[in-house]
Amino acid sequence: RCSGRVEIKHEEQWGTVCDGDWTIKDADVVCKQLGCGSAVQALSRAFFGEGSGPTWLYRVHCHGDELTLWNCSHTGWGAFTCPHYFDIGVICSGKNFFIPIAGYGGYRLANGSNTCSGRVELLHGGTWGTLCDYLWDLPAANALCQQLDCG
Repeated sequence: RCSGRVEIKHEEQWGTVCDGDWTIKDADVVCKQLGCGSAVQALSRAFFGEGSGPTWLYRVHCHGDELTLWNCSHTGWGAFTCPHYFDIGVICSGKNFFIPIAGYGGYRLANGSNTCSGRVELLHGGTWGTLCDYLWDLPAANALCQQLDCG
């Protein structure tokens, strides 16, 4: 459920999103909208196969903070008919790596080689920062991995 061709239901009909400039920021909005964490890859050229029906959105451009894909700028609903071999797709992390912490904003993993690895970052006062390794040990890492459901 957290990877595949991006399709949108509009006016009671399913259609696709076509884009030659599909970016990781665009894909990130889709992943967050689906509750699937963050984007791992933004794919184009019908990586997950060609869809059918109308091209609902074309030339989508997201800043990354939009709540839905259709809140991003685009040419308009159904404004352009695009060949389905340009349908876009996403691969999402599958997990929401933002874990709230009382008294702070929360923490996440960043720039890892998979969904259960990466640099530990902490949100405090609206700004993301890193943790110092002072007193960071295996029990602390184990606790973090368990909270992230990573074993």
